[in-house]
Amino acid sequence: MASLASGEIDIQASLESLKASDSKVSTVSTPTGQYTTVTVPLGEPYSLTSNVSMVLDSTGHRLQYSETLVSENAAGNFNITTYVDGTLTSNQDTDLAFMTDAELRADLANSQPESPTSDGGMQLAEKNTGACIATVLGVGGVVGSIIAYSCAGACAAAAVGVGVPFCVACIAGFATVGGASITAVATCF
Repeated sequence: MASLASGEIDIQASLESLKASDSKVSTVSTPTGQYTTVTVPLGEPYSLTSNVSMVLDSTGHRLQYSETLVSENAAGNFNITTYVDGTLTSNQDTDLAFMTDAELRADLANSQPESPTSDGGMQLAEKNTGACIATVLGVGGVVGSIIAYSCAGACAAAAVGVGVPFCVACIAGFATVGGASITAVATCF
């Protein structure tokens, strides 16, 4: 939070929109080492999965940060804008009709994701990344699709930072709504 408040980390969202008390910290183990991710959700005027996230090495040194801004565009759809290390990497219209946070929470509460094995296990990921994420996280299809768009746009458009063997923007998306393992979500891609 000190890096954000001091301007050391350059974000587009206002500091007032940060929901610091809802921050999530995760540990990611990879063949190249252990990393810590810190995800700070964003509130109004952004949608539910909006966040700022950082990845730190085992010594606490910040290696990379991302910002994902989910909002309604002029067409009435979800728009997802992603910045990695302060640089715009993706700005996309999802073609998904916008829903308020209350509607998204209701969708999450009422969702009954299908079993991952009901469609041939991993074949589900090949057919629909959003449905796979929804199943792994146990979230509604719209939230899973938003996370899939966030991951695909950010990770395809931006090279993973030096020393970071995963896409921090993707981890941040599902850190805001679920506690599933990073490995499980990664299989959807």
